[in-house]
Amino acid sequence: MRGSVQKYQNSNLNNIEQADPHTLISLIMQHIQGNLAGAKGAIERKDIESRNKMLTRVIGLIGELQNSLDMKKGGDISTNLYDLYAYMIRQVNQATRKNSAEPLTEVLKLITEIKSGWDGIPLDVRQQYSR
Repeated sequence: MRGSVQKYQNSNLNNIEQADPHTLISLIMQHIQGNLAGAKGAIERKDIESRNKMLTRVIGLIGELQNSLDMKKGGDISTNLYDLYAYMIRQVNQATRKNSAEPLTEVLKLITEIKSGWDGIPLDVRQQYSR
């Protein structure tokens, strides 16, 4: 069993290492969604330790999204996304302080909408910018 788990983990690691930038951003957003959902569940269960771990990951991942923005080429879009990501981080911090899932619901909705748009970028456009 451990051998199978190890093979799975190694294959996922190889997939990430070989992924194009567009796919990596999509994976980051997917992980944000999963950690937000997990944190909401932890809040309901009153599991503060798990909530904190997941929300710390969310903040780090949103920071990665901010760092991935090309502020020179992206212009207003990059600036607006950076500000939206900063807002999301503030909402996550508010959820932590108040131990409330409500701000996380908003962040989950926002990141889902952004991911939907990101994943909808046509392949030819993705390839144009990954060169």
